[in-house]
Amino acid sequence: MPSKDKCYNQVVRALQKANWHVPPEPHSIYVPGKRSPLLADIRAVQNEKTIIIVEVKCFADNIFHELYTAIGQYLLYRSILKQAGSTLPLYLAVPVSAYKDIFSTIAQSVVEEIRMKLLVVDMTKEEIVQWIE
Repeated sequence: MPSKDKCYNQVVRALQKANWHVPPEPHSIYVPGKRSPLLADIRAVQNEKTIIIVEVKCFADNIFHELYTAIGQYLLYRSILKQAGSTLPLYLAVPVSAYKDIFSTIAQSVVEEIRMKLLVVDMTKEEIVQWIE
């Protein structure tokens, strides 16, 4: 199983504070023709009907490398979910600092162009501060 980003637990607690149920296992994304699925970090459920998939990125180290990885991973997951007929929305959870430093500045046009959904989390308060559709 892949390792979790350092801020994974804060994102889980932020979702839980917002009344989402977060099972401990990641969400499996099955690739046609492959035995092993890709694993998105979180499958969160609210009101037993609303389900979202969340990939967590902390942007703690090499910001540009993590940005490349996050965008590529997001697009790959979203494409495979669509191919499988899934209508579950996919979000990229990021810290407030990463949103301010990266996603509302240098990566803003990319986020808009690919219609990336973001979940902006205050990691200190462990609260969701913004949902970006």
